[in-house]
Amino acid sequence: MTGGSWPGYLEFPLEDGVILAADSYHSSKRGRTQGTILIRTPYGRGQYGAQAGAWQRAGYDVVVQDVRGRYGSTGEWHPYAREGHDGAATAASLARAGLLRGPLVLAGASYDAHCALEAARTLETSGSAIRAAAVVAMVPALGLFETARDPDGTPRFGDRIGWWHMHGFGRESAPPLAPAELGRRCRIAAKQGPEQLVHDAEYGPGARAAWARLWSAPRTDLKARYGRRNTPLLLVSGQNDFFAAEALAMADAWSGGMTGLLWGPWGHRLAGDLDAGTAAELRADGGLMARIQDFLASIRNGTPATESLEFSLAPETGYAWLPAERDGLLRRASTSAAPHRVPHETQSVPAPVLLPRGEP
Repeated sequence: MTGGSWPGYLEFPLEDGVILAADSYHSSKRGRTQGTILIRTPYGRGQYGAQAGAWQRAGYDVVVQDVRGRYGSTGEWHPYAREGHDGAATAASLARAGLLRGPLVLAGASYDAHCALEAARTLETSGSAIRAAAVVAMVPALGLFETARDPDGTPRFGDRIGWWHMHGFGRESAPPLAPAELGRRCRIAAKQGPEQLVHDAEYGPGARAAWARLWSAPRTDLKARYGRRNTPLLLVSGQNDFFAAEALAMADAWSGGMTGLLWGPWGHRLAGDLDAGTAAELRADGGLMARIQDFLASIRNGTPATESLEFSLAPETGYAWLPAERDGLLRRASTSAAPHRVPHETQSVPAPVLLPRGEP
């Protein structure tokens, strides 16, 4: 692993010759750190300065890495194929280089959450001496089937056509499809099947095969894959996220359901979906970062929190974090998410509110 200019540039050579590129940021708490956050993303690490800054101000070192085949990292990009292996290898490299200051926390939103979950699973199952202290998975996009279809199997044509056009094939993200063109492609997919939409001539060699793999992928057996995990997990989702049901299923599957859950009236962009008044109340309470810090503090104290909390409107006090029943959250999510769905191509990097109290 080699370094460079600030923010610290790191390269992670893998055993197959691939080199993964990353930026590192030191905690802004002089001389001490709460731990090291690892975020792995296909969306370009250069867009993550604000998220890294929120973690820095909370006292963490941060490493943001481009996944294999994207932006500064070499290799071939195959969504959902190697994130466990590459994430675990990155964690091991950080440890060997002495760059893990404090406990390792794997974090991310949307696809980045998948990277975090898979890295934690691989570290546990591979015999590695390195373990993550915790995973923070926000609005997770769990797998090929789970992103391509609703829980009942209905295809998510708009979301997937848009996302894969932007992010699924090239080394860097492409501009979004115009709404009229996205609509046209959705109509073709509904009438003729989605396989007709992607050709190597437009997106490059292997694109059609990758697109077919998406639509033929089996449902992930979450309990079989994640049920025996021991790494503490905090899931963050909301009633208007179109992956809400999958997040709740993961909360019940991981470690036999011994997970923490934060819920709120947002969608896939988290606080970016809130009206100004509700967002202000969330910020006044410390934002999501305050609750995430509570969870990580519970791990340091040896008693990982496993409660479910919902940021909801209380009759007399306004918005507050209240205990929640997961079954009730699922019922509300199943009826509220669809009207608020926004084509996924507009949400390449979710914007979670992580700012602590008093930050602008």
